[in-house]
Amino acid sequence: MECPVSKLIKAIAPVSRKQRELAQREELILDSAQNILHEQGYSYLTMDRVAEAVEYSKGTIYNHFSSKEDMVCSLCCRSINNLINMFTRAAEYKGTSRERFSAIGIGYSLYHQAHPMTAQNVQIIKINAVREKISDAKLAEMESLEQRIIEIALDVVKEAISCGDLPKETSPIANGIVFGVWSMYFGALILEHSDIPLQDLGFSPTVQLLWLNTQKFLDGYNWLPLSSDTDNEAMFNKISSDLYANEIEIINKRKKQS
Repeated sequence: MECPVSKLIKAIAPVSRKQRELAQREELILDSAQNILHEQGYSYLTMDRVAEAVEYSKGTIYNHFSSKEDMVCSLCCRSINNLINMFTRAAEYKGTSRERFSAIGIGYSLYHQAHPMTAQNVQIIKINAVREKISDAKLAEMESLEQRIIEIALDVVKEAISCGDLPKETSPIANGIVFGVWSMYFGALILEHSDIPLQDLGFSPTVQLLWLNTQKFLDGYNWLPLSSDTDNEAMFNKISSDLYANEIEIINKRKKQS
């Protein structure tokens, strides 16, 4: 039987050069696939075109991904991992439970503004004809990441109940709070990347509208401190600058280029 020390040494063993090269190549493949999706659309994405773009054989591409559907799913997994990082930052923020939960929503919205193609990838894999071609292993990977991201938000809700920021009777419907905010932001995300002229209709900027709606939603659950007792604009600005300066910089650069 392998001793615990040996297991620990293996667990912390440095990544080999070959492993680094494989990871770098996979990132290159995913970046190229993302560029093709952005410039030409899903129907134009093929393993041959990705191979040509990265200057590797098609066989090499298949060593990393079994299909273009798995490739798009991997793009989604990469985005979810980035969101997990942002959500973790929000959950560890030095503020009230409500501020930390609100910070998760801000991060979700800012990330998709900074990386708008993420929304397209998510919508692609929601199509049944695409999803049914994704391998079971890749779907399981994505679902595991989605579960992790939900758990981060749910943990903040449970902490709020534990410390008294949310009424104890909220406990049975803690999932409902997470689902309510998630559906609000996901729906806004789809609308923002549709052909609907939201700005002309007065529904812009989306981040601020979502922020206001989130505060009213949380007020409905009596999550303290209530928005009526808080300088919500100042809180939004502070959370954004404290946690998401990099995403804001990317968004501002994108605006200047457009």
